[in-house]
Amino acid sequence: MGNEVPASGTLESFIRLEASRKRMMLSRGGPAILARLDYPMEVALKEGALGRFWQGHRLPGEPEPLIASPLPRHYRTTSKRRILARAKGRKSEKFPSHGILGAEDGSLLLEPEGHAGIFAAMEELLSRQEYAALAEALNFVIVRGTYDEFMVIFNLARLDRGLHHLVARAAEALRGRDGRVVSSFLFIDPSRSPYYLESDRPRGSFSIKKLFGPDHFRLRFGHFQYFVPPTSFSQVNESLLPGLVETVRSMATGERIGRLLDLYCGYGLFALSLRTRYREVFAVDAADGSVRAGIAMIGRFPGQAPVHFRSGAIARNSLERLLPPPLPPGEEDVVLDPPRRGADEAVIAAIARRRPGRVIHLFCAADEIPAAVASWRRRGYFVRRAVPLDMFAGTPQLETVVLFTRA
Repeated sequence: MGNEVPASGTLESFIRLEASRKRMMLSRGGPAILARLDYPMEVALKEGALGRFWQGHRLPGEPEPLIASPLPRHYRTTSKRRILARAKGRKSEKFPSHGILGAEDGSLLLEPEGHAGIFAAMEELLSRQEYAALAEALNFVIVRGTYDEFMVIFNLARLDRGLHHLVARAAEALRGRDGRVVSSFLFIDPSRSPYYLESDRPRGSFSIKKLFGPDHFRLRFGHFQYFVPPTSFSQVNESLLPGLVETVRSMATGERIGRLLDLYCGYGLFALSLRTRYREVFAVDAADGSVRAGIAMIGRFPGQAPVHFRSGAIARNSLERLLPPPLPPGEEDVVLDPPRRGADEAVIAAIARRRPGRVIHLFCAADEIPAAVASWRRRGYFVRRAVPLDMFAGTPQLETVVLFTRA
């Protein structure tokens, strides 16, 4: 293919093109196509591919050097396995008994080794006839937390007294086999959706029920300690969280200036850690549990600035209701950390109308960057810095933090 730069394409396509230039073989599919590479080789491959992606999409400037993951393998603090249940009365040579669908190729290299032990223990339990009813009702088994503390979440399609007894026994068995299992929860999803935590729940059902242990896991780095509920979004690479927070901090306004708006704030990772930089902070997220967790932690973080957490879906028509009137132009900063699908153009337009001085926009999928850059540009905001972080080492994705300011 020579050295020509494609006119467009996903970051993964640029990574594969870069690999072909270097005569490197990658897995054909799955999320962990880079997991079997030596990590310095992966970093070089991603940096080269991101540079070509930037050129191919005609993005302004160029990204800064990639911030590597301190723990490039066995770093993912959330893992899941889908349950396979044999149809009643039917034998299968492929799946002769109840069991757990294994990790996709390479994914085991990204998960902490303790997770694999928990899934293996769970599979052994489900192979027993006494747990057959539980195997039929289970959708997923999820392990999340930190490198030191695990919480196990059982996603079930239904629940009755007998199933509750079985899942409680299973949870206790897992705790007995690995002392890092500190808590366990039930999550009910009658729809058996492909997502392991379902947001669109039927009326009258409960979202999460604790079996034992604390209501949260403790996430510590530097001087910060967060208490994260089991259903709250949290970045999967604990080892790179200090680097992510420091990158956002380096883009924020100096000491005690104006107001920070933290949109899609989750449990308050940025709202609380940046508290000392602003006179006041407003943090918004649609997840009530995350918002409650953030409120409970305010007093644990340094700084005197009031931190206001608000619960509500972030949309064009909701921001005016959820946020105070804007300050004079330039006196607000915005941290925007939307889910993988990115921020809607209407949300970007609503933020731009407030005339913030700085917008720190986080992208967990690089493929969302070109459209967002164009949207911000139409509203008078331009890229000042772009810092990629290898939050998803072993996969063809990067976390990228982009600073926008007005001309």
